[in-house]
Amino acid sequence: MLIYIRRLKLIIVHYSPILLKLMGTSIASELISSNHHCAEQRLWRHVLLNAFEDTQITQSDRKSSIYKMEAHEWIVEENQDFEWICWQCGWDPVHVKEQYFKAVRKGVITFNNRQIKWLQYYRLYQELKKEKDISKRLSLRKKVEATRRAIFETTTALVQKFIVEHSLLVANG
Repeated sequence: MLIYIRRLKLIIVHYSPILLKLMGTSIASELISSNHHCAEQRLWRHVLLNAFEDTQITQSDRKSSIYKMEAHEWIVEENQDFEWICWQCGWDPVHVKEQYFKAVRKGVITFNNRQIKWLQYYRLYQELKKEKDISKRLSLRKKVEATRRAIFETTTALVQKFIVEHSLLVANG
């Protein structure tokens, strides 16, 4: 009896009610009932849920904004990794994306100007790091510095319309 108790593992997973609502009733009921076919499926479900939680970040600092915006893009863009992970979860990627878009339309997931600007800054900075040509680097450095200054002048007001077109983020306020 003692050996059995020692081998028994109690795993308690807490899902936020907002996340469960965002995922929809069919997915939420599977999560709550811990209806996982194997450990790998549970792992991939948590990877996907982590991305959904990242999109709910409200902070506007650099790191949080980049996590949020990259998670958003990973979900909405045509992405074989996303689709593969959804299928590993036992969920249809189209349904998962529909639930996500519904949450964005309802305002459950929101974006502000500063978060969007931080992603633009990050992309420019990555481009600057890769550039070898000195004249192009100088031009990029000026753009990076201007974008950074603009970030601190930007409000954290929520963006009214958020459109994603082929990895190009466009915010209309």
